[in-house]
Amino acid sequence: MSETPAPGTPRPQRPRNPVTLPAEPRPGYTAVARVLRPHALRGELRVEVFSPTARNIQRGRPVYLQGIRRVVERARQAGDDWIIKLSGLDTRTQVEHLHGELLEALDSDVLRDDSESYFIYELIGLEVVTASGESLGTIVDVLQPGANDVYVVHGERGEILVPAIGQVVREINLGARRVVITPLPGMLDESP
Repeated sequence: MSETPAPGTPRPQRPRNPVTLPAEPRPGYTAVARVLRPHALRGELRVEVFSPTARNIQRGRPVYLQGIRRVVERARQAGDDWIIKLSGLDTRTQVEHLHGELLEALDSDVLRDDSESYFIYELIGLEVVTASGESLGTIVDVLQPGANDVYVVHGERGEILVPAIGQVVREINLGARRVVITPLPGMLDESP
């Protein structure tokens, strides 16, 4: 028989297991999704996909989970998320501990939505310069408020919000680690 705490006494809480989320994919790999939680009983996973078309988690696509190569056996959209089944994972017990894990694809295997599609983690740390050559700082975050993304740039002028639209962003060069922009009128006037 267990003891019941006196009225007004807080009940002891079970210790929570902190979840350590991988910050970025391994070198040579691109993160294509993140595991949210198990789904049902047969090893399926609910995942957050990092591209609108989810091309990299479709049936037959190879992905890596915790460094182990798996093949997507089934994939279906469930609201904003996707439910997927990976080869070799057949029970809920096998997938219960995977919350927060990245699904990765080899860089050479990644299917991009189009030639101008980038993953957010690829943009973080890129230098932002104006078309005239002035360095504005580096991208530290990408906001997704709605119609277009917004790059949060930190540099000598402080924080600058750069709308990711065609009339502003002229070039994104991942190899050179640089984004060239043409600022909108007044965009830089608010900076110190």
